[in-house]
Amino acid sequence: MARGMASKVAAAVAAVAAAVVGLVPGAWASPHRPTPSPTAPLFPTAAALRSRFAAADYAIDINTIGGPRGRVGSVRPATVGTFPLLGLPDVNMALVRVTLAGGAHGPPHTHPRAAELLYLLRGTLDVYVVEENPAGAPRARVIANTLAVGGMAAFPRGLVHGQRCVSTGGCEYIAALNAADPGSVAVAPRLCDAPMEAVAAALGVPVRAAARACGRVEGGLLPGQPQTWRPRRQ
Repeated sequence: MARGMASKVAAAVAAVAAAVVGLVPGAWASPHRPTPSPTAPLFPTAAALRSRFAAADYAIDINTIGGPRGRVGSVRPATVGTFPLLGLPDVNMALVRVTLAGGAHGPPHTHPRAAELLYLLRGTLDVYVVEENPAGAPRARVIANTLAVGGMAAFPRGLVHGQRCVSTGGCEYIAALNAADPGSVAVAPRLCDAPMEAVAAALGVPVRAAARACGRVEGGLLPGQPQTWRPRRQ
């Protein structure tokens, strides 16, 4: 008799569960897993993505690109943000055209998602790359070179690098990056975004001195600076 009662209870539970499933379609399906449609594939092919762009989208006039411009130069970036076609999986590149006045700097910065290849169009340009943290050494290696017109420089992804125009007539170069969204992190401004106590500790100066220095930090292209300053001992 007990066995018969147990079977009746089990049947009732199964009936209730079936009724719940019937009233709530998809109740047991994952809410994060949409059902693919045969007419709208979840992942379109590369050819299907390319078909969404007109022929004119494949030609980029970098002279029409806006960007930061100041008294010491200009930066004109072509990235996925301004030219969506660059984000295609079989393109995935960006290009930047930069002008610098004589003595001006492209400040120390990194690209977190791209390596860079620079080609000098005009002038003479000092370039450098700062290696990653050294093992057991007090300072990292700095890879420095001077480029003449037609020279090229490579900057590995994620490493700090920069440029300085050493010709009085100014410099101009094009940089190609192997990601459509390369990103850019200016070293000095981002350091100054940290808590000022941490900035002071990193620089080995009092908090007031660090705050004063950070108050002068700029994020764009920078003019040349006098070479006579030396840090005071604290």
